[in-house]
Amino acid sequence: MLIALDTIKKTVAAALLFVGLAVSSSGCATTVSSTTQRAIGDSSQSNAVITVGGSGESYETIERLAEAYEAKTGTEFDFFPPSQTSSGVEGVKSNTFDLGGTGRLLTAAEADDSLTYLPLVVSPLVMVVHESVQGVTDISAAQIKAIYKGDITNWQELGGPDAAIVLFDVSEDESEKQLLRETYLGADLEVTSEAIVFSEDDEMVEATSVTDFSLAAVPFEDELEDLPVTVLSIDGVMPSSENVESGSYPMGLALGLTIAKTPTAETAAFVEFIGSDEGRSLLEEEDDDDD
Repeated sequence: MLIALDTIKKTVAAALLFVGLAVSSSGCATTVSSTTQRAIGDSSQSNAVITVGGSGESYETIERLAEAYEAKTGTEFDFFPPSQTSSGVEGVKSNTFDLGGTGRLLTAAEADDSLTYLPLVVSPLVMVVHESVQGVTDISAAQIKAIYKGDITNWQELGGPDAAIVLFDVSEDESEKQLLRETYLGADLEVTSEAIVFSEDDEMVEATSVTDFSLAAVPFEDELEDLPVTVLSIDGVMPSSENVESGSYPMGLALGLTIAKTPTAETAAFVEFIGSDEGRSLLEEEDDDDD
């Protein structure tokens, strides 16, 4: 779902105020507006590179914005291998990354005065099964908890085939796992030792697409529609932007990015692009894709 446009406008406007003051004081440019005017209006700036790291869940959204911006300005983006939100935050603080992708809201410790956080969209976290799991299109909150605990181990118990459930999971420091615990699992549930744990959600998506009778909780992505997997409803509610926004579907990943309080001129210009009509339009398109 798209975070309310007023929220994005206000947050980006606040970020631009900080960025503008920082850029001005550093002598890189007199204002953000003048920086952006030069960058967006001049496609010859092909040598500019913006580095991106952090949460893999945020990459699809940032890449959509980056592709449009690169086509307009020539500015290139260097995406580091995806990791966690914490890595993106620390990368910005250490000047390793210009942009730190986030898959959740920042903690109080992370959100210090060395960086600025910008919310982008909220994307559903979805339960998917391999197409071999015939007869199962919906799962309940209680069943999710029982599967992760190891109390339900066969699809037949959910109205599916007589086959063992192959549970794929991610490590505890991943945004998806933290959200699962907040919504369905609880903080103290001990996940069954039969679960196969992945370090990256992309690997888990690929594994689910090729493994019979598998189940996984993964961020919604366009590519899921082209894979041999089924997205399950939960307690009769399908994952969608509208349902996340209404609260009827509780699993929504808050995707965003962080920038330094004193960013490069190129980064400042890209941030202003995100807050422009074109940038917001791209985020609205992503919101529509989630429905």
